Amino acid sequence: MPSNNSVKVLHHEDAIAEIRLNRPDVRNALNETTAMELNAALQTAAEDIGVRCVILSGEGASFCAGADIGEFESGSATSASERLATLFKPALLQIVEMPKPVISAVNGAAAGIGIAYVLSSDLVLMARSAYLKLAFIDIGLIPDGGITWHLVRRIGHARAFELAATAAPIDAETCQMLGLANCVVDDESLHKEALRWARLLVSQPRQAIVHTKQALRSSALSDLETAFEHEGHLQDACKASPEFAERIAAFRTARQR
Repeated sequence: MPSNNSVKVLHHEDAIAEIRLNRPDVRNALNETTAMELNAALQTAAEDIGVRCVILSGEGASFCAGADIGEFESGSATSASERLATLFKPALLQIVEMPKPVISAVNGAAAGIGIAYVLSSDLVLMARSAYLKLAFIDIGLIPDGGITWHLVRRIGHARAFELAATAAPIDAETCQMLGLANCVVDDESLHKEALRWARLLVSQPRQAIVHTKQALRSSALSDLETAFEHEGHLQDACKASPEFAERIAAFRTARQR
């Protein structure tokens, strides 16, 4: 995966790829070029069999300030629905659907559409100074990029409406309390902690991690009976993997000691 101007792709040991937004002078706001580069980087990571975990982060003092408002205004002839479908939807669905975990490491602000990338991720780590801001209402818009879908399922209608209607910043500790973040760490430890989580996930059986993500993702769209059936099919696939046989053998050996 090559690096480019507005999106950096870094390869770490242990099959970890880090995709980093790289427009720190505008707090990593997403213009058309950056959005398309991010789409391509995520697709490449999803297809790369040498990558088992992806970290999404931002260069500089912010994670992502949202869409580039200047470009948004100059491109007003293009409908909002078209921009969402072509610029943002591919990457956001890729995060949800790729068969490997995606970790968002949030430094500074994640605002506007930037929040959609955070909420789409499988794990969210936030620096202590980081915050989310649903800034859409400030310019007469509604949350998009799937944010309404994620928020209602995570925190319910009343809380979601409050955050969307007021655009009040949501600090990292509150995000963790609401279930929007997994953990909060000191600012200087964010990158190190993201790598620690990624290495932990990579150390787990590959098929089990892939199918755990699939089962949990699909459960949000299914009833209980369908979830039971889907879990059964995925469990059969896990049991057929060499890693299952190895782990079971190790478990039996340890129990006999």
